Amino acid sequence: MGDLKTVTQTIRQKTVVNVKTGCCSSKRKKKRCKKKPRFDICGKIKICGRIFQKCDGESRVYFRTVGIRRPSTSVLKIENESDCKMKATINMKSKKKIEQTIDEYQEAVFVVGSIKNLRIMCTRTSEEGKICKGKFELMIRSRSA
Repeated sequence: MGDLKTVTQTIRQKTVVNVKTGCCSSKRKKKRCKKKPRFDICGKIKICGRIFQKCDGESRVYFRTVGIRRPSTSVLKIENESDCKMKATINMKSKKKIEQTIDEYQEAVFVVGSIKNLRIMCTRTSEEGKICKGKFELMIRSRSA
């Protein structure tokens, strides 16, 4: 037998993760921060998501905050793009609850305090197995401590 040489090959791999919901496309230039009393305009977070579920009367959570103690003000927009009725339930950290029905192909906008979670329930009376579709956009502005 002859000499066998060991060959070691290293593969360099780059993983690119691209998360895109399709509802937050913005090509605005980055603005400088403006300070106002007890409010930082730069402390904005925009969260978008797709709503897609059966019209079966089951409530599903689409947004939830965990372990955040900083007060905030939020603008929440919910769009219903289906034949089902949506019932949005917004629970706030102050233990208050807002419930709103969003009719077929309609939208609703809310300005609320610190959101704890957003739940959506879809119902349809005439047909079984229908799918409820839509999207939500949440703009959160954190207040300075």
